[in-house]
Amino acid sequence: SALKLRIISLFIATAAIISACCGIFYVRNMQNEVVSAENSSENPQFVFSLNTAKRSLRLCSLANYPVSLSATLENEGFKDVEFFEYENASKSDNKAGLVLCHKDNLLTVIIRGTKDEEWYSNFYVGEGVEHAGFSKATELVLENIEDYTKRRLINKSTLNVFVTGHSRGAAVGNLASAKLIDKGEFNSVTAYTFACPNTTKASIANDEKYQSIVNINNPQDFICYIPLPQWGYSRYGQTLELPSYETENYDALYEKMKKSYLADNCIELRDFPNKGRDVEDIISYLALIAPTAEDYYEKEIAVGGLRLTMYDYMMKLAAVMSGENPLLHGLFMLSCKSVPEVCPITEFVFSGLSEIELKSTTSLDKTAVVANHMHEAYMAWFNVLEDKYFTQMLFGG
Repeated sequence: SALKLRIISLFIATAAIISACCGIFYVRNMQNEVVSAENSSENPQFVFSLNTAKRSLRLCSLANYPVSLSATLENEGFKDVEFFEYENASKSDNKAGLVLCHKDNLLTVIIRGTKDEEWYSNFYVGEGVEHAGFSKATELVLENIEDYTKRRLINKSTLNVFVTGHSRGAAVGNLASAKLIDKGEFNSVTAYTFACPNTTKASIANDEKYQSIVNINNPQDFICYIPLPQWGYSRYGQTLELPSYETENYDALYEKMKKSYLADNCIELRDFPNKGRDVEDIISYLALIAPTAEDYYEKEIAVGGLRLTMYDYMMKLAAVMSGENPLLHGLFMLSCKSVPEVCPITEFVFSGLSEIELKSTTSLDKTAVVANHMHEAYMAWFNVLEDKYFTQMLFGG
C-alpha cells in the first residue's frame, strides 16, 4: 500500500544515512611525536602533532589491504605485525578487525572499519551507558591486546600505546583507549581518531585523564553525530573540529580545501548545498523522528499486519549493507526519491548526485554524506591547516 511504502522509505532512508558509519583506520609510529617524555597513565601530557595526524590518515587508505599495510608498518620499523578478526571468518557482528605491532617501547593499535556483518553492530545502540555494538567489539580488542603483550613478553609498565582508527575503527578505538587509561597498566595511552561517532553517555567522558584521546571530526560529516547527541551521547577525550561555516575566513579555507581534494583525487568533492547547515538540519529532523534512544527500540508503527520499530528497519538495512540482499538496496534508492513525505531525508541522503546517478545501485558511495566522511576529505583539510589551528583549540593559545 502507499502507507507501507512511505513508512518503509522513511525508516530505511534514515538508516541509509546512519549506514555510512563505516570506515577505515590506521595508526602511526615516531614515538617522540606521539607522547612526551613526562607522559604517564596518571598524568598524560598530550602533545598534538599535525604531522602525526597526516601520517595516520595516509595509512587509512591501506586499511582494507593487509599485505600492503603489513609491509608499510614493517618498513617503518615495526615488528611482530599481527591481524586479529580481520577477515571475519566467524561471521560475527560483534567484533572489529585489529592490527597490533610494536617497536622499542611503542605498541601500535590499528582498528579496521566496518565490514560485512559488522553493520548489524553499528546499528545496535543498546540502552546502556556505551553504544552496545561498539562496546562489545572493544572487549575483543582489549582481550587481543592482553594476549599479544603476554605472548610477546612485553613489559606493560614501560610501554607507550598509540591507538588510531577511522569511523567504526575510531569508535572502538575511542572506547578502548579510555578503558586502557582506566586500567593504568601502561606508561601512556594516546589516541588519534578520525570521523569518530558518538560512543558513550558517561558524564566523565571529557575528564582530564582522557585528554590524550583526540578525536578529529569534520562538522560536515554526519557520522560524527551518531548516535544522536540529543540522546545524551558524546565521546571520550577531546574533539577537535575541522573548520565549519562559523570559522573565520571559512569561505577562503573551504575553497583551498576543495582544490587540495581535487589535486589529490582528480575529482571534485561532493559537498552539501549549504556547507554544513544541511547536517545540522538533518540531525534535528532525526531527533524529531526518535526523540530518545528508547524510541529507537520501542516506538512502534503499524505496517500492514506488522508493528515494527526503527531498529527493526535498521536491521533490514544491515542485511542489505552486508551483502545479503543488494537488490533491496537498489529498489530502496529508486523508491525513496519519489516519496514526498521523506523529502528532507532523501534530499540529504542523495545530496551531490545527479538524476542519472540516482538510478544506479552503486551511487551511494558518491554522495556528499559519504564523501565528507572518508579520509580523503579529512586529508584535504589537513593540507590547508597548520598545527596552530589545532593547538588553539586544545590550549586556547
